[in-house]
Amino acid sequence: MMDKVQEQYERWIYPEPIEDLEAWVASGMFSVGDARECGDLFWPATGYREGMNILVAGCGANQAARYALQHPNARVTGIDLSEASLAHEEKLKAKHGLENLTLRQMRLEEVSELGQTFDFIASSGVLHHLPDPVAGLKALGDVLDRDGVIYIMLYGRYGRVPVYMMQDLFRTIGVEQTGEDLALVKDVIKLLPPEHPMKAYAGRSTDMKYDAGLVDLLLHRQDRPYSVPEIMEFTRDAGMAFQSWIQPAFYNPDGVVPDNHPLYPRLEKLSDEERWAAMELFGGQLSRHDFCVCRTDRPLDSYYIDFVHPEFPARAVPLPRGSNLAAAAGGKPAMLTGPQRPPLTLPPPLATIFQQIDGARTIAECLESAPVNAPPEVLRQHGLRFFRTLSRTGHIAFHLKETS
Repeated sequence: MMDKVQEQYERWIYPEPIEDLEAWVASGMFSVGDARECGDLFWPATGYREGMNILVAGCGANQAARYALQHPNARVTGIDLSEASLAHEEKLKAKHGLENLTLRQMRLEEVSELGQTFDFIASSGVLHHLPDPVAGLKALGDVLDRDGVIYIMLYGRYGRVPVYMMQDLFRTIGVEQTGEDLALVKDVIKLLPPEHPMKAYAGRSTDMKYDAGLVDLLLHRQDRPYSVPEIMEFTRDAGMAFQSWIQPAFYNPDGVVPDNHPLYPRLEKLSDEERWAAMELFGGQLSRHDFCVCRTDRPLDSYYIDFVHPEFPARAVPLPRGSNLAAAAGGKPAMLTGPQRPPLTLPPPLATIFQQIDGARTIAECLESAPVNAPPEVLRQHGLRFFRTLSRTGHIAFHLKETS
């Protein structure tokens, strides 16, 4: 089966090759789960560090070169089973003078043959194509440093239902990965009834815009999706620890379910994993899951965000993540907005607390400096809940100071 997968990517190079990485970066693009962009999520205690040893496991046509360009002080290794994809990576390496990039043709499961360990591993859209995804993650875990992080993207079970309906249809009628059959696939998509769920999916899928993407989406010979519970099981089976979601707003009710709605307290009674699973079902559209895992022997206090621990407010420094606070005006309340984050309406006391966030003050210091007229215990209780909401919606990250 893996030979069939390799054959696909030799003929249908995926993703669509980028010809000019500098123009790609200048357009404002970046890799989801990037080590620097998500450094405060991955390493709350230390942040992103220059000079990391980075592995891109299943780099495709562009990803390793993108990392090498955007992390010039890092040592970047890209591995892939497709010679055609690596040939384009080599082209990008030469064009942009990426001396910090090493490329190897190999299967992900054989990664230990590199004879290295890594501070950061990116595996986006790869593990779900392996015959044994758990074995693949175990192999990556074996080459991860103790304090390292693995960023993973896996397909979402519920959001991709239309995709698997079409895969089953094309498998039933014997469609192959040929130019002639690809033309048939395009005609079938056009012919679908307007109410077919694939119509809406096709309208938002970038893979529908080019042939290799269409093959990867609808004619792939080996892929499997995951629900939230299946991701938790997958992580544990591989002997790894689940760390965090890259976009936590998709997995929490804050900003989506009003806290005065009867659903909200029921969700709050659940464990984290149960709440995440419930919100995946509530949202219904997650076609991918972006998250990170780490080794089980990594010190928990170096990455776990624990709002219950009594020392947390004095240790956690809230960090802005590019959200914008529009001040109250014209009778309208202050509004906090950010990319792919639910907007939050902030009454004056909460807007005042948010304005104390400067990347240096701890939660405790933000609450102490906020000119809010409330008893200290009431301020602490409501303030902690507010910072938890900001964290769950992705509007802030945290730097964790060392424990005394």
